[in-house]
Amino acid sequence: MPAWGPAQITDTCGSVLRSGRSASSLPPECRWPYTRIMRISGILILVVLISMAVVVFLQSRDVTAKRDALAVVATQLREEGVEGVGFDRKRAFELIAVLEGLSADPDAIGNHIEDLKTITSTAASWSAGAASPSPELHASVAIRKAAGELRDHAVRPSSSTLRKAKHELEKARHALTITSSGAGTTAPSGLTTEGVRDRINNLEAAQKEKILEIEEELGP
Repeated sequence: MPAWGPAQITDTCGSVLRSGRSASSLPPECRWPYTRIMRISGILILVVLISMAVVVFLQSRDVTAKRDALAVVATQLREEGVEGVGFDRKRAFELIAVLEGLSADPDAIGNHIEDLKTITSTAASWSAGAASPSPELHASVAIRKAAGELRDHAVRPSSSTLRKAKHELEKARHALTITSSGAGTTAPSGLTTEGVRDRINNLEAAQKEKILEIEEELGP
């Protein structure tokens, strides 16, 4: 049997992985991306489990202890390997507008994958440099998640990913324009728990981006 070239492996593995077959039934050349995806998914599950454990632990503490503990957790949930930069409010609104435009024109998303990667990288740096909690952190994470949903749409077109992207963009706009939270809004509350939630969402977005990198390499 002749050796497969990279293009053949990419085309074949892409269809095989999306078929939902178990790891044991995959051809040898398809197992490395499957293993990477499972490893990344395992890390994400671990992050969620740790966060749930923190919540359970804090339920037994008094208010002051909870606030102090949450502040420590929010600080330690920062993404590794990402250098923080100052938040650029004007640029943030520009990126929101770009993402809103792509959300309204789904057919164009596939031609802007590199732009979406640049946006997620920019939002990741803003998140790393933002205080916890803060409107800047809330908006940065929402922008990052919106860009991720649009990248996901390019891999697996779905009205659900578009709805999620639009919801995240709404959250980003509100975070930067509404000064107080209330019923019917998505503005950040300013509580330390909000900062922890944003940090967890940021880590989840980072893990999703790693999975998308593999799926984008595999192609349709």
